[in-house]
Amino acid sequence: MGKILEFIEKDGDGKYSCYKTKKFCLDGTDPDTLDYDDRPAQELKSGKFAETDLSRVETVNIGLKINRLASFPLFSYFLDGSRHVYKVDDIAIGNRIFPFLAGQIIVGCCQRRDRDEFKKCELTRKVVIALPINFNYDGDKEDDFCRNYCEKLNSVISSNRFVRDIQLRIDKMLLYKTDGGKDSSQDKNSFKNSGTAKIQTEMTDEEQFMVRSLCRQNLLDNEHYLIKDGSIEYYPSSSNMSKAEWTQMRSNYKHVVGVSKMFNPDLLKDFRGRKLSKTIAALRPFERTKAYRYLALDGACEFAIWYVRLRKSNFRETNFSDVVKCEMLLEEPGASIDTDLVNVISANIIREAYPVCYGKDSRWANHLYPVFLTESFCKSNYISQDIILNLF
Repeated sequence: MGKILEFIEKDGDGKYSCYKTKKFCLDGTDPDTLDYDDRPAQELKSGKFAETDLSRVETVNIGLKINRLASFPLFSYFLDGSRHVYKVDDIAIGNRIFPFLAGQIIVGCCQRRDRDEFKKCELTRKVVIALPINFNYDGDKEDDFCRNYCEKLNSVISSNRFVRDIQLRIDKMLLYKTDGGKDSSQDKNSFKNSGTAKIQTEMTDEEQFMVRSLCRQNLLDNEHYLIKDGSIEYYPSSSNMSKAEWTQMRSNYKHVVGVSKMFNPDLLKDFRGRKLSKTIAALRPFERTKAYRYLALDGACEFAIWYVRLRKSNFRETNFSDVVKCEMLLEEPGASIDTDLVNVISANIIREAYPVCYGKDSRWANHLYPVFLTESFCKSNYISQDIILNLF
């Protein structure tokens, strides 16, 4: 295949040196130190309700609501994003050495039309590279530099017939910040995390583009909701989009519920001002907490957040094993979600937990089966790691 590293050295005319170090996938060898799900909330003395029922109770039993649900589920669409990050080399720029990262991003959405039809709705697959901002040696406008350099790289790799046949290309170059660093191993780890965060952000941006696509096709409404696997708390400061573009995206989330399998139980306080973790741990099957108001630390958005125990189980690893965190974006500051809607959403989420994927995924206890299928669909569309690494 066309060798990207050789081209970079030749095209750079002495500005860059590539060391041809071992190439490997960071996901399997380096635990992810970046927490993308729960982020700090603004400190409040006590939790404020985000639902219309202001009853000062700790939990709500929705078992009866499950029996009264409509025959067809509320959720018709399921979205998941996944990425792999690869260390492809170390690159010297001036007298400093930085990690050269590549990423493969998959964002997929599946649709359930009826009881017997569950199929692909949309799929986005991208290959990106992440280099230090110093790589833009001449200080050109970043967007123009990245776009033009990608065109050069794609011209190099397209000389290989196999690459052309599978329509493989570098979709985007991302430049990560290197401010305040010295040439030390500690800083190399921070550079690696900065590059990984850039790739992660590109994935979450693609998730938002996909939600926008569904809305533009008028696929989401009061009878057709979307479950997004994971948090829907996106920050403009951690987006590769412009702030104006990001702000417009938030209008697409009226019929979207974020469901997280992994969460920080100490994120919120209850109406008494106590950490909510004890209430979450004590949830009985088919119970939920009250929905609480969550104001992101940067004040960009308000969310309604509540927790639901999905099933009866006598074999929990922890008291949080079969609990999921649910999020909905509040359309405007101070708004609340109708309590009956919170109950209907919670009951439908419980229904999505059956059948179980026991034995197929270690997180089966708090997995929703259609989300498990969507995750599997996304992962099945990865290009072989060997093919990606051989580009370099």
